[in-house]
Amino acid sequence: MPALKDAPDGEIAAGAPDHAPTPEPEPASPRTTLRRGARAAFAFAILVLSVAISAGAVHVVTPGESLAVIAAKHNTTVAALAETNSLANPDLILVGQQLTIPGSERVHVVARGDSVGEIARTYGSSVAAIVNANGLRNANLIKIGQQLVIPGSGTNGGAAPLYHLVQRGESLATIAAKHGMSVEALAAANGIRTNSVIYEGTRLRLSPGPSYDAPAASSAMHVVAAGESLGELAARYDTTISRLVELNSLPNPNLIRIGQRLVVPGGAFQCPVPGGSFFNDWGFPRSGGRFHQGNDIFASNGSQVVAPVSGRVEQISGTRGGLQFWLYGDDGNLYIGTHMSSFGATGRVSAGTVVGGVGDSGNARGSRPHLHFEVVINGEDNINPYPLLVAACR
Repeated sequence: MPALKDAPDGEIAAGAPDHAPTPEPEPASPRTTLRRGARAAFAFAILVLSVAISAGAVHVVTPGESLAVIAAKHNTTVAALAETNSLANPDLILVGQQLTIPGSERVHVVARGDSVGEIARTYGSSVAAIVNANGLRNANLIKIGQQLVIPGSGTNGGAAPLYHLVQRGESLATIAAKHGMSVEALAAANGIRTNSVIYEGTRLRLSPGPSYDAPAASSAMHVVAAGESLGELAARYDTTISRLVELNSLPNPNLIRIGQRLVVPGGAFQCPVPGGSFFNDWGFPRSGGRFHQGNDIFASNGSQVVAPVSGRVEQISGTRGGLQFWLYGDDGNLYIGTHMSSFGATGRVSAGTVVGGVGDSGNARGSRPHLHFEVVINGEDNINPYPLLVAACR
């Protein structure tokens, strides 16, 4: 689950602390300012180079260097460098550009909205490994611009890379062939169809990621919480204990476990914005090196936003996500909608309950009214909601 509540589509630094303002110094002369700026730039360049060399992960391109020269310096190949850095043209590199060296540790520069969990998933690492490699005292406290060593990520342990950034002119077929996989497998890994249009700059997953199938229309899922009994659940879902026992083949109706997933009578996953329009914009590039982790559903301003499943709604206000609902579903998943124009029901809700209105609040102000919609499973894994939306909304 995202660490901060204004993070969806949002984008605030994980755990960046606030600091009290300090008195402004006396203004310096332009010449002094230039000298100080030059020294600062030089010091920063040295710092970047020092980090790159010590991590054995990043090469900063200097004047006159080519990819072949850099490959020879680091005992690798031009093809490996181009592949690792997703270079569309191996003959086009820029002075000051940072290139990751294949087979070494990588260095990730924390961007706005990053979390250690998301960084770990991107590089095929783990939270524990990143915490240990960087001596982090608090995994939830990282700052924009902080450089994190990603242990053993240069080759993903010998496995295929986790993601591919779509280049101009590429198709699902050419990308699949490049990575030795079928179009069907590539589409399935990204929750799209084999004939889906893909866009330049989109991040496509190359290995199966977390997925979730919505329950059938005649049933739903409930994750047992502490203190719940079968009798209480029967009353909540307007059914009987015997029906719950039958649906779940329970040998002992008095014995259910915390975290157990029970089939309960109820409606299917419902369209969050009935009548809204959308397409698969999952993985689209965002500022700061981020990628879209949801789908935008467009509708007229004030159109109803409804709870897709039953659960508990929290209302969140933020400068980036604007007016948001966070729905902790009875199925154990977290559903997030942002940029709303108004709030609706809060607390305990059933699927289909109005929880807000479509809008452009937060950093979407002035854009076409829409609901940015996310699905988070397993407490931390964002999945592509597109298949769920197609099934429920079309």
